[in-house]
Amino acid sequence: MPSNKLEQAAIAARSRQIPTNTYNGEAQGQEYSAGHTRAKSDDKTPEHGKGTNTYLDTANGGSSSDINGAANAAGSGRIQNVAFNEFNRDKVYVHPDTSANAGQFTFH
Repeated sequence: MPSNKLEQAAIAARSRQIPTNTYNGEAQGQEYSAGHTRAKSDDKTPEHGKGTNTYLDTANGGSSSDINGAANAAGSGRIQNVAFNEFNRDKVYVHPDTSANAGQFTFH
C-alpha cells in the first residue's frame, strides 16, 4: 500500500505510461537497440534517430533537422554548413606561418 500521496500519484502515472511504451524486449523487432529505427538516422523515423548502427560513424548520422536544417533557421543543418565551409578535403586547414612574428611576445 502506498505510504503517501506522492507515491500514490506516481503509481497512477506509471500505470498510464507503461502501455504507451512501444519497446518490448521479448517481441522480435520491438527490442530497443542501436539498430532500432528510433535509434537510427533513417527515413522511417527521421526526427528521432541519430545513429547509423555502424561503429564510430559520426559523419552520416543525425536527424532530418540535423542534416537538412530547421525550417525556421536559414543556413542551419549539416548540408548548408558544409556548403559554406571553405575548408574541405581539397583545401585543408593549416596554421598560418608565424615565423615572422619573432620578438612579438615572450614566455616567462
